[in-house]
Amino acid sequence: MDTKNILRELVETPGVSGSESQIREKIKEKIEDHADSVETDNMGNLIARKGSGDKTLMIAAHMDQIGLTVRRIDENGFIKVSKIGGIFPEGIINQRVIVHASEGEPVKGILGMKPPHLKKKEEKNKGLPDMKKLFVDTGAEDEEDLEERGVRIGDYISYDRGFTELRNGYVSSPCLDNRVGCVIGIKALEKFSEDYELVVVFTTQEEVGTKGARTAAFKIDPDVAIAVDTGMAGDVPGIDPDESDDETGNGVGIDMVQAGGRGLIASEKIKDWLITTGKEGNHNYYRSLYDGGATDAAGIYLAREGIPTGSLSIPTRHIHSPVEIVNLSDIEDGIKFLEDAFTTLEDYF
Repeated sequence: MDTKNILRELVETPGVSGSESQIREKIKEKIEDHADSVETDNMGNLIARKGSGDKTLMIAAHMDQIGLTVRRIDENGFIKVSKIGGIFPEGIINQRVIVHASEGEPVKGILGMKPPHLKKKEEKNKGLPDMKKLFVDTGAEDEEDLEERGVRIGDYISYDRGFTELRNGYVSSPCLDNRVGCVIGIKALEKFSEDYELVVVFTTQEEVGTKGARTAAFKIDPDVAIAVDTGMAGDVPGIDPDESDDETGNGVGIDMVQAGGRGLIASEKIKDWLITTGKEGNHNYYRSLYDGGATDAAGIYLAREGIPTGSLSIPTRHIHSPVEIVNLSDIEDGIKFLEDAFTTLEDYF
């Protein structure tokens, strides 16, 4: 199956942090024929192994997405919510959502708020509402109506949006962060044929603290690791080049420093390996650096006594919104980049 259609299937399969079972099963279907073994660990990470040898390379791609959870159901049947991961009011107001009932079928709803016509002047001047004032309107008659449908406290909520093709190779969807990385991980398993072991981990709970990657790295204890994730594209109005100068269509980013050093700081050996791969393979790549945001690499490289870890990013517009945008050419560049990096790993480690 081609990259676009794999991506379409993955983004249309839900998997909010801590509730990744559906997306895990979808990815498992895609990789079983290309891995020597596939297992699910205690954190819910999907771990696929291929090949053998003196070295082990771990590729991490988180399969969880940001979302919401049911905090309370009021007497009139409106659902009050809490966020899971980096959800912000500007990205979710008046959006269609799906409430994944734990004891019944999914329930569709709308994230609502007081309409502007009814706001007092001082309310309008305050801008966006507090998250605690948002609610999901499912059309329920009352609290009992939702209880009968199987909705419970702690059930997760995802966006009700699908995969949309735009112009010039651009596509839009929720949770491109990080189904994009998952596509690259799937393709990595298909293409790998070196004389060492590749372990691709589709990790859980990255959006809430890189939790799955940390435990997986401890279990696998790789010699080298790479996290593959999305990056923050700056090629839209309102973003200063000093905030991000990454551009969609320019290929894959090699992360130098994440979150001002609170995340990954790539080692010299990692940078030499990845940058030389980019140069000698004539790949579309660039050096990337953000003052905010980190990937699974930040958790992996602190595991055990420290693991040499890099991070590759695919530039993504409108990140952490229901309408993220990537260019398919950047995903293809990421796949080709990794395929070349596989062949030179043993020259550096």
